[in-house]
Amino acid sequence: MDSKLKYLTTEDYNVLLEKAQVETYKQHEVILKEGRLSQAIYLVRKGIVRVERAASGRDVAIAFLEPGEVFGEMSFLEEVPTSVAAIAQGNVEVCVLEQHNLYALLTSVPGLSDRFYQSLAHNLSSRLRQTSSLVAHLMRRVRIAPRYDTQRTGQEGQNAIPPELIGETELFKRNIYSIEQSIRSKKLSEAETQEQINKICNMLISSLREQIIQEPKIQNAIGTYLFREMFPFYMLSSFFDRAFRRPGGYVSDSYITEILSQNEPEGDGHLGIYLDRWIRSLPTCLALKNRGGIITATIKKLATDWSAATPMPVTSIASGTASEIMDLYFQTSPPNVHVTCIDFNHQDLSSAANVAYKWGFRDHLTFIQDNFFLLAEGYSHIDIPPQQMIYSVSMANYLRDREFIGILDWIYDRLLPNGTVILGNFHAANPDRVLLEHILEWHSIYRSAEDLEKLFSHSKFRSLPVQIQSDEYGVELFVVCTKIWQDEPLTVNS
Repeated sequence: MDSKLKYLTTEDYNVLLEKAQVETYKQHEVILKEGRLSQAIYLVRKGIVRVERAASGRDVAIAFLEPGEVFGEMSFLEEVPTSVAAIAQGNVEVCVLEQHNLYALLTSVPGLSDRFYQSLAHNLSSRLRQTSSLVAHLMRRVRIAPRYDTQRTGQEGQNAIPPELIGETELFKRNIYSIEQSIRSKKLSEAETQEQINKICNMLISSLREQIIQEPKIQNAIGTYLFREMFPFYMLSSFFDRAFRRPGGYVSDSYITEILSQNEPEGDGHLGIYLDRWIRSLPTCLALKNRGGIITATIKKLATDWSAATPMPVTSIASGTASEIMDLYFQTSPPNVHVTCIDFNHQDLSSAANVAYKWGFRDHLTFIQDNFFLLAEGYSHIDIPPQQMIYSVSMANYLRDREFIGILDWIYDRLLPNGTVILGNFHAANPDRVLLEHILEWHSIYRSAEDLEKLFSHSKFRSLPVQIQSDEYGVELFVVCTKIWQDEPLTVNS
């Protein structure tokens, strides 16, 4: 066990350990409760200690402590309740330095007190610097995030909206009012109404797409025009309302997917439910609803070939509620896998952790609260053991090229030999792109297969072969790469 008390001599350390009481804990046992006044300082002797905070949820880690690391010192020094809990991640041994024993040593051994408190001060200072660095980086990242707060007014070309689009928009309004009257008078069946709604909505979005292709320089003005004209109609749809007001960025991807998976169209007035069904039938909504199946099928296939007695290690980045993973464990014969779920949204992680606890498979999952922007930039200090598979279905949609390469390097370093990475990214040819960007204001980063190949070639994966395929809807690309031995022949497939 390497001491993390920097200024202690070997003799100092041995003296402390002689007075320490060694305590053992089994997986999930609480070593130090949150909100408790610590009367001791704890040193990890063996195993890994998981640090949790109640606000993040039970079983959701915000940090891990390795052998030699110290905890409980803040409460000990300041005589205030602890702000976090320490939980045994597996079998753990901890050296406990009780207050009376420690004070007796500090007063009796010459110079020990100075070296001990200097060591604690160094540890606390290091944590403060790390936290300040993380906060500063995240603030910079938020400020320069691409187009997440695009201004709608003052767009170039606002007085040059193509007459064809204006005509199509006015035709849409006349048609939808006519459909509403027919619904009121019961002249149309439900199926006929839905068919007409689908037709006029698709025609209008097709017109928007065509005009943006013809006038790319004023696409923001064109998109804003249609947004203003159509917003009152689209907001009759319950899904559109919730999708437009989603919490923001990547943190809400699982939120949208869960709404779609519920498959319960709703809306206001006579038109709302029909508009809701239309938007739910768009290729992007269908793809988001079904994307988890690709991951679960891949995990099951890899697990079939996994020969070790220990569970196959898998990590999901930007996991959200990890619904595709939960589906695996709800099966009659779940695969022998242990999944680490990493996400910034503590509510999603807590929700997933509660499901795992309730249904008795919490030992098969590890939940970590962390931010993939920090992983990409090397600012995160949470690490994971080597993995057989690391995947993310949505993260790449929010990473700029440099960050994407940073994540690839992070993944490469944590894959086992012959380990596999799978990343999903919105297809540059996504058929709903104009609606997502200009109406729903989902500002993602779209890429082609060539873009993804180039990014992999600039990462540590270099010339390792990649397989890239689109989903059946043409909405997302999934890139797969295996960390094969470098002396094997290399080819690139797409």
